[in-house]
Amino acid sequence: MNNVSKYSLRHVATFILFGLLAMNPGKAQMKNSMLLNEQKQNGFWGDMGDGTYRNPILAADFSDPDPLRVGNDYYMVTSTFETSPGVTILRSKDLVNWKIIGGVFENLSLVHENFSHTKMQRYNQGVYAPSIRYHNGLFYVYVNLYTDGMFVATAQDPAGKWDVRPLKDKNGKPLILEGWTDPCPLWDDDGKAYLTSSNPGKNWFGYLFQMSSDGFQLLDADVDHMRIRNIIYEYPRGGTLYSRNHSTEGNKMYKRNGYYYIVHIEFLDGGNGAGTYIYRSKCIYGIKKDGTFGRPGDIGEYEIRRIDPHGNPYHQELPGQGGFVDTPDGRWFWIAQFNRYGSDGRTPCMVPVTWIDDWPVIGDSIEGNYGKMSWRCQKPILSSDSFLPHGSDDFLSFELNSHWAWNHQPDNNKWSLTERPGFLRLYAKPTADRTDSFFQAANTVEQRYMSSDTVVVTTKIDLSGMADGQNAGMAHFNGGVNYALCGVIKDSMGIRMVYEKNKRKIYGPLLSLNTRTLYVRSVSGFEERNSNQQYTTEAQHFLYSMDGKTFVPFGEEYRMGTANFRGNMIGIYTYNNTMEKGYIDIDWFDYQIQNQIK
Repeated sequence: MNNVSKYSLRHVATFILFGLLAMNPGKAQMKNSMLLNEQKQNGFWGDMGDGTYRNPILAADFSDPDPLRVGNDYYMVTSTFETSPGVTILRSKDLVNWKIIGGVFENLSLVHENFSHTKMQRYNQGVYAPSIRYHNGLFYVYVNLYTDGMFVATAQDPAGKWDVRPLKDKNGKPLILEGWTDPCPLWDDDGKAYLTSSNPGKNWFGYLFQMSSDGFQLLDADVDHMRIRNIIYEYPRGGTLYSRNHSTEGNKMYKRNGYYYIVHIEFLDGGNGAGTYIYRSKCIYGIKKDGTFGRPGDIGEYEIRRIDPHGNPYHQELPGQGGFVDTPDGRWFWIAQFNRYGSDGRTPCMVPVTWIDDWPVIGDSIEGNYGKMSWRCQKPILSSDSFLPHGSDDFLSFELNSHWAWNHQPDNNKWSLTERPGFLRLYAKPTADRTDSFFQAANTVEQRYMSSDTVVVTTKIDLSGMADGQNAGMAHFNGGVNYALCGVIKDSMGIRMVYEKNKRKIYGPLLSLNTRTLYVRSVSGFEERNSNQQYTTEAQHFLYSMDGKTFVPFGEEYRMGTANFRGNMIGIYTYNNTMEKGYIDIDWFDYQIQNQIK
């Protein structure tokens, strides 16, 4: 007997609705019906289709966003942690509709073996808060891999291959060190370059470094000094301390109208109080009390303003860690993450910026020097297209679509789009630790889960290549902590349905050894909203089918939420701890979003 959980009436209605849809189309029909990573949508977030947008602009875990404009194109980089490729790069024409165009780190295991498919020991570590800039015809991305050092990557085409290298200290040594995080560069008008970063720990402060004009070396950094934990770093071996406020991170730098702006958040109350702060000065090292400019190692003072005043709930709704971006006609916007502690993690929101006395005031309904959160706004640039940065796939391309990623670094010998054209083939191999652990299953192909009123994801999998001991199916998961999966396990008796939630298994019916095709469907959606139409709870259920027409609920309700500050992913897995044999062929992956509130 199947273990079928109780479903809400709304979800039952959803099952009926999507049961009426033809979910077994041929390849040509799939290609025509799906727009792949440009799936159109209008709803309660993103592009409304009427010249406005509603925050968040992306209801998925694109955390720590940093935007950039080059000409009429916009780019944005976000954190990826243990996911490969490292550092997601998105492009947009209107700042609302974004498309993933690639990643910076092709092989994270070259940085450290714990990123590899044989170790898988970097959950919630890895790529934190990158920054993207454009200088002298090159795109630059700066990032700290938190446990593994500071890196700089360059490319002429951000959608192409990136040249990645460790930043070097003043002695030419690679800055391979633990703890330093959230770097951001600035090239000044005189050709000099700087970088800001911070070091989590007892003295979680902000530092300013001199940098070589090519952006590859810090001129007042000594890796041996900076490896020492929980000290106050000294010039000229650890940059210049500019902020003693505890928990400084999300560092960004800008220059406008002769002012330098250093922006960071403080997410603990050990300094001025949790919030987003802007340090401003006519000199990047501040102004001393006698009116002279500060210098490296001899810091001056800054004017400091908080964008979200303490104690005002309307202002505190403003998104925090992020960056500023302008339009060709001189308008400015703040794109930053907003944490609802829901299934979609830390989502990017975009809020208009008004400059008053050369201070950026973020939000609308400005009162004095502060603005309120803008939930619905006019689009900065009108465009006819609205689309999502990921979604459905028919696997007709011989290159994996850029909206897909991998849980840790994949074994590239264990997947193929060419061995059976029109299918993604995943070969099974033992888990990294040889235990029956989903989070140790190599080559789990994944994408960020995008939240909505109703999300229906269906995949068609050919099981005919499975071997004894092999597991395969669809999974929701987050941050190496929580997961739920629905799939099959093959043994000498046949192929058996299995549901698993956080290591607890529920076995379903035994299928025939001749079973060739399995359809797995996930249905999820929000059940409650607050007064601002922001999400509060989200439930998910699995169903399966043998023919793509009749879907049977299976397993239990899974309450999706954040874990270790991470949102949810959805993906396809397979592994085999009995022998390194077997494979599955994924025919198609269909991602449908139904937004019910406009």
